[in-house]
Amino acid sequence: MSSPLLPVPISARRVFILGLVAGYVDALSFVDLGGVFAGAMTGNTTHMGASLTDGNWRHGLLLTAVLGLFFLAAIMSSLVRLLWLPARGVMIMTLLMVLAQIAHGSPLRYWGEFLILPALLAVQGETIAKFSGTPMPTIVVTTNLLKAASGIAEWAASRIAPQTVSRPVAGSILLPLLSWIAFLAGVMAATAGLARHGSFPFLWPLPFLAFLCWDIRTTEQAGQDDN
Repeated sequence: MSSPLLPVPISARRVFILGLVAGYVDALSFVDLGGVFAGAMTGNTTHMGASLTDGNWRHGLLLTAVLGLFFLAAIMSSLVRLLWLPARGVMIMTLLMVLAQIAHGSPLRYWGEFLILPALLAVQGETIAKFSGTPMPTIVVTTNLLKAASGIAEWAASRIAPQTVSRPVAGSILLPLLSWIAFLAGVMAATAGLARHGSFPFLWPLPFLAFLCWDIRTTEQAGQDDN
């Protein structure tokens, strides 16, 4: 028997938190790691191919390593989700955020963040990827813009030809657009923090992740789990 779908308002607050964290971490990684994204593997693959073709082996191999780290962390986090439910994944995200802050203030800042940040966003992408019946990765902006466009087209088609096209699932337009807005807000927050040279950039998302963990555990115990 499948679990009942989560109400859209619950999914919306989760999408906003996850999008905010993804945009924030991706922007920080791009600056701290010299043009390497923690979550945008499409961009990393493009840069990797261009770097290897141009003979920039160091940067190309660094990007290859990031892709490998991301992929392995995604496998592990998917196992965690399948065996122990999504709340455990959010706990792992919180732990990785703390470790990123420790690495940020250490002499091994670059390599610490290099290992931790791609793993963090891989865990996020595999922990919660469905919201009120709408599958959507909160770390991928392009996919969510396409999903929102598809939802709008489906809604329009259902008005034009209701006999052949059914109305889209509730939230299938709102949630992807909200994810994009939250991601942008996260990027802007990271940019503002970097401009002020903050010493603890990875600590402020912790209350959001703590709330998210509590929120997910509450619905899991009530038998509501989209994932």
